[in-house]
Amino acid sequence: MALQVYTASLLKEGLVAYLCLEDGLPSWTPEIGQATAMDDGSVESLKIAAEKSERDNIIVAPYAIDVVNSDGGWVAATKREQIRASGPTIVLPRDNAANASERAGRKAA
Repeated sequence: MALQVYTASLLKEGLVAYLCLEDGLPSWTPEIGQATAMDDGSVESLKIAAEKSERDNIIVAPYAIDVVNSDGGWVAATKREQIRASGPTIVLPRDNAANASERAGRKAA
């Protein structure tokens, strides 16, 4: 039976987040390994909590994803969600500029 967690984007920051339920109270974390995972038969409670968070303008566009258990906690089952959880797979232009400045600083020193 597949396990699932709920994911969304935080409305203020735009960051990827995962739903945690502790004693029935929802919170959102950027760490997929800390998310609350449930099987297909119990995932409805996660859906209800995620939809409430969306109505409260905490997150946008929640949806369930399949996860597998690993040594470090939950890992997304699909490559798409693994990339979404860990960030871009390329160096972004802004990162290139920061790296160039850092290299220039090292040469000057």
